[in-house]
Amino acid sequence: MPRRVYKEEEAQRLALDYFGGDELRAAVFLRRYALRDPEGRALEATPEEMWRRLARAAARVAGVAEEAFLWLLSDFRFVPGGRILFGLGNWRKSTLFNCYFLPIRQDSVQGITRFLDEAARTFAYGGGVGTNADVLRPKGARVGNAGVESSGAVSFMELFSTLAGVMGASGGRRGALMLTFSDTHPELMAFLQAKTDPERSRVRHANLSLRATDAFLEAALADEPWRLSFTTPREEITATLRAKEAWEALVEAAWASAEPGLLFWDRVRTWTTAQYGGMEVVGVNVCGEVPMEPYGACNLGSLNLAAFVREPFTPRARLDFAELEEATARAVRFLDAVVDLGKNRHPLEAQREASLRSRRIGLGVMGLADLFAMLNLPYGAPESLVLAEEVLRRIKEAAYRESARLARSKGPFPAFQAREHLKSPFIQALPEDLVGEVEKGLRNAALLAIAPTGSISLLAGVTSGIEPIFALTYLRHAGGQVFLAEHPLLKRYREATGGQVPSWPTAHQVDPFQRVRLQAVLQRHVDQSISSTVNLPKDTPKEVVERLFLTAWKEGCKGITVFREGSREEVIEPLPPVGVCTFCQLA
Repeated sequence: MPRRVYKEEEAQRLALDYFGGDELRAAVFLRRYALRDPEGRALEATPEEMWRRLARAAARVAGVAEEAFLWLLSDFRFVPGGRILFGLGNWRKSTLFNCYFLPIRQDSVQGITRFLDEAARTFAYGGGVGTNADVLRPKGARVGNAGVESSGAVSFMELFSTLAGVMGASGGRRGALMLTFSDTHPELMAFLQAKTDPERSRVRHANLSLRATDAFLEAALADEPWRLSFTTPREEITATLRAKEAWEALVEAAWASAEPGLLFWDRVRTWTTAQYGGMEVVGVNVCGEVPMEPYGACNLGSLNLAAFVREPFTPRARLDFAELEEATARAVRFLDAVVDLGKNRHPLEAQREASLRSRRIGLGVMGLADLFAMLNLPYGAPESLVLAEEVLRRIKEAAYRESARLARSKGPFPAFQAREHLKSPFIQALPEDLVGEVEKGLRNAALLAIAPTGSISLLAGVTSGIEPIFALTYLRHAGGQVFLAEHPLLKRYREATGGQVPSWPTAHQVDPFQRVRLQAVLQRHVDQSISSTVNLPKDTPKEVVERLFLTAWKEGCKGITVFREGSREEVIEPLPPVGVCTFCQLA
């Protein structure tokens, strides 16, 4: 059936009507996700048309009725990752996978240029890239070409960042590159300080994270010497510094510029579900929520927890666990279908092979703070942590049961080895009967990851991932425009309470240590990882950042990122909450 072509004014009017006059949500839908023809004309004017496109394509591969996926997608119960929303059914050459890890295969000019080529091709298809920059030799190391000495790993990070900036500028996507670094590389201090001066730093278009081992953290706490080393075919380069000196530089950098983030690497590797068969974890994706093997790929999607609340803002408010578990099962089936739908749309053949070998997916959540508000629970309160853990436990078990069912009907992922898979502490912690199901086979090597969900949570009108509500009213910079917006839940609350203004805690009002403990509680039920940022007031001292890092490590997080207000440019600017028109605040 030929698609209807909308005039731009008509598409804007229909989208704005659908979103109840919310200009920001309408703009996000039309600019990022609505299908357009080669001439740029809108073929979809409302999310309902997009949902039909996605459900039809996935149902054909999954072998289920189209209506099953249409129910899942409707009312934003489940929102696939942005690459799926944009790419599925699109005539453009676009990947359906948000996440890739690309190795720098050699510490050489050939290795660097190969990475640049592979990264550029991945960016061109809309994929984000993670890599380990510490593969490259440090500054001053001998080389065999006319350069005599290497300019160092950090200098090449600037080159990689520039590539990401150039490729991102053409498609309007930001933060498409993650550069991680080992805690034993001789350029450790240079890496930690690479972005502390935003005016001079040339690593502007990449996220930075340190892969910190338990040994490094313990040495820092004990103020012990720390050995740095790197071996090339020509020499071994070594140095020693105080571990505490590097630790203090990390804390200072995170306080001053919000980077690097911290990856607790022993926890990441130990708790992965498939550390065998060529799937051994070596790095992470752009936002750190998916640890992966070389050329690993992962598609994403998030359950909107707010969509499963019944009778919100009342004493009878409750979460419909049965419907949430049904949605989880269907979401696993949907994302597994995307593995096949996207197999010929990877930029590189190695990515295709890795994806089909592991069939890795990343099902997460968003709207957690909305869930708390609708159930009249303060974000970060002890009772909110108890509920959140129960929610993620149910999702985990429903997801694993569905993957086991899919394995029985379609076969397990090709690299599956029962004995090796059951060695994972995460798998061993599952209920006994579910461990028995896993032993028979799983369709997917890993299933769960909580992504930041930036644009798709805007589209759904809920909070991102597991973040608290940032602000009730705010200015949002998007697509070169500034939108005056309010959190969509605020309107629903006013309608339910006769115009009252809620007292929900926002990002800077939430106890940051409870925020970290919440993440740690949820990590127990997420087989991959959680990308989340602890927001801090401008006057937060460095000592608090240090304590937050140590709390995250000791509580069992796989990583942590902090953002102190004013430490770098913000996309969202909070405004004071008011009971009347927020335009008054701008007069």
